[in-house]
Amino acid sequence: MKATKAVAAFDSATGMLRALSRFLAGRDVPAIGQAPAPLEAPLSVLLGTLNRLPTAAQEWAYAASGWAGAIPLRKAGDVRSDALAAWVTHHYPHHRYPLIFIGSSNGALIHLAAALDAAWLPQTLLLPVRRRGVAADDPRGDLAATRDAGRALLAANPDLVLHHMHDPNQDRLMIAGMTYFRVKWRRLPEPYRRFIHDHLTPGGRIVAVDCTLRWPTTTVGDRYLFQFGALGDATPEEYH
Repeated sequence: MKATKAVAAFDSATGMLRALSRFLAGRDVPAIGQAPAPLEAPLSVLLGTLNRLPTAAQEWAYAASGWAGAIPLRKAGDVRSDALAAWVTHHYPHHRYPLIFIGSSNGALIHLAAALDAAWLPQTLLLPVRRRGVAADDPRGDLAATRDAGRALLAANPDLVLHHMHDPNQDRLMIAGMTYFRVKWRRLPEPYRRFIHDHLTPGGRIVAVDCTLRWPTTTVGDRYLFQFGALGDATPEEYH
C-alpha cells in the first residue's frame, strides 16, 4: 500500500513534516500542504459555508472527511515500514543539512529546525483505519474489533511498535468510523539511514528528540499497546 494512502493527512506529524520541508524548499504551506495554493481560497469559502450548517451536519461532514482518508481494516497488513519512511524523506529538498533531528513531534522544534536549515525525521506516524459498529465510549469494543488488523500490521513490520489509540474526548467525531493506529519505529529504518548518509553535511550532527510525556497504556501483545485517552484537559482517571 502507498504511504500517501495510509498516513493521516490531518495528523500533527504530517502537518509539521509538510511545513518544514516546504519551508526548506522556499515554498509556502497553503492549506497545511494538503492542496495547491490556487485552491486555498475556494477551500476557505467551502469551509466557511460548512461552518454555517447546523451542528449535526458539521459533525457528520467532519467525521466523513476523516473516514474517507482511512484505510480498510483488511489492508492494515499491506502497510510497509520502509514505504512509510521513504515517504517521509521524499518530502525534503535534495541538499546537505548541517543538522538532522530524529524523534518526537514538537511544534517548537519545527521552528528551530527551520531557523537552522535542519531536517526532521519523525519517529511516529498516524495510520487511521476504518471500522464500524463501535461506540465512542467503548474502548474494549474498539480493541476487539480491530485487534486482528493490528496484529497483521505488526507481523508484516517487525521494526514497528503499535500504539493503538482510542480517545473519546478529543477524537470523538473521528473515531465514530475509524480507529487510530499510531506506529513507532524501534530502530532507524533503511530510508532514514540513506537520507542521513546522502544529506547530512560531513561533520554535521544528529539530534534525538525524546518526548518525556507519559500516559497509561495496556499491553496487548509483543509490540502492541492500547492507549485509552491522551494528554489534554482530562486526566486518565477522568477518562475511566
